[in-house]
Amino acid sequence: MAKTIYTSGTIDALIQRVSRLSKDQEPYWGSMNATEMLHHCNLANDAILNAPKATLRPTLKQRMKKLAFFHIKKDFPKGARGAKKFNTKGLVDSGDFEKEKENFIKILSKFKTLEHELGGIHPVFGSLDHYYWGRFVWKHMDHHMKQFGV
Repeated sequence: MAKTIYTSGTIDALIQRVSRLSKDQEPYWGSMNATEMLHHCNLANDAILNAPKATLRPTLKQRMKKLAFFHIKKDFPKGARGAKKFNTKGLVDSGDFEKEKENFIKILSKFKTLEHELGGIHPVFGSLDHYYWGRFVWKHMDHHMKQFGV
């Protein structure tokens, strides 16, 4: 069965991983530092949690990308570019590391107690239902934890 953020213990395991992250840890790939990465994840997860329900159906291109990402590719691509609103490179003070780490844990923990099903629009895949958002959040968080070796 595919990993998802809703699987029992998944959030706690991610929290344990991020607790091992240090401010000065160098990424294995990419250009964000640890603080920028945490802020990026916080922005993305907050947007996912608060996204309005999708009303548009995905295009054929979006459905094909969704099929490849969720059913064929094992890991999140290392060179993937996120939406510009989630670009944090050079925009976050590295002195905010502990604050961003606390926010990461707080926001991620909200997935444990959702009062609604997720169903917003992803810029690449189009509308995603609750199941696919759970898979996406897991893959995205795992990608960034691996990026910093935790």
